[in-house]
Amino acid sequence: MSWSSIYGHDQQKQFFQRIIKNQSQSHAYLFTGPARIGKKTLAFEIARVFNCTDPNEDGSCGLCRNCQLIIAGTHPDVQLLSPRDGKIIIKEIRDFIFRLGLQRTLGKYRIGIIESAELFSKEEIQNCLLKSIEEPPEKSVIILVTSQVHALLPTILSRCQRIHFQPLKKEDIKQYLQKNYEISDQKAQDIADQSHGSIGNALDLMDGNQPLVERAFFLWDWIFEGKEIFSLGPWFTENKEQIMNILSQLEWYLRDVLIYQMNGSKSSQYLTFINHIDRIQLDSTRLSSETICRLFRYMEQLEKDLRNNLNLDIAALHFVLQIREEMDRVPSGRN
Repeated sequence: MSWSSIYGHDQQKQFFQRIIKNQSQSHAYLFTGPARIGKKTLAFEIARVFNCTDPNEDGSCGLCRNCQLIIAGTHPDVQLLSPRDGKIIIKEIRDFIFRLGLQRTLGKYRIGIIESAELFSKEEIQNCLLKSIEEPPEKSVIILVTSQVHALLPTILSRCQRIHFQPLKKEDIKQYLQKNYEISDQKAQDIADQSHGSIGNALDLMDGNQPLVERAFFLWDWIFEGKEIFSLGPWFTENKEQIMNILSQLEWYLRDVLIYQMNGSKSSQYLTFINHIDRIQLDSTRLSSETICRLFRYMEQLEKDLRNNLNLDIAALHFVLQIREEMDRVPSGRN
């Protein structure tokens, strides 16, 4: 793995190249942006470069002992905290912090990466992590990865250097697919066109699965078009493991709607779902900014309910009823 083997995110890679060259790294970074676009992949390359014994202009060498152990996921000084059963509990955070403060074994730095940081279920957990961010152990770096930055406490946001990621370009996804899979040029292009800038969506399409964004729009249209909401139960059950990511897609879509409301046709370079510009334009005329803000709150409440282990059927029904009530106040039907 090296900088050149990571597709897209050129500005972010150049930023860290300068950081490493100048030895001016921060002790805490916050990677934000849509889900499944390569934020965690870049975080691990940073962990390798920081610890590589023979780095070069293209990043880590990939061959030294530190690089090999990080690639294998067994390096004693690099740890990844990922959610289990859709949540991160305080015991895991305390263990993460304890290990981050241990004496380095092989590497130059201890690197801690937290995936889906928005899944911290309580303020107690974030406050527990906050102390390590404010008073970091020597030669340690924490990287938080999230697609829902609003779920984090302002105190954490203010103490991390935020790095924002945009969806990948179609050409980057096409090149990734052609390098890693034996598929035709046309199939790679078709998948790239439908992936909405997400490597994860592209891999779903490779496996014959519906991309998360399409599932998000299915839910959105079902509620907006006035269909019978109680029949959504099986859909929520089927998508239980991906509900958080599906909601994240909807939140990014509504962000695009707000941006378009403010900037009109000048918004294209800032939109995540530019391929759905007709949909964005329509919803920007039907939804007020106040309505969109309330929709954000409903989604945030559903995410909170699920993180706190509220029954999925109850939480989902409450969410859908709130959205339906909101939608009843705006023009219905999609042309």
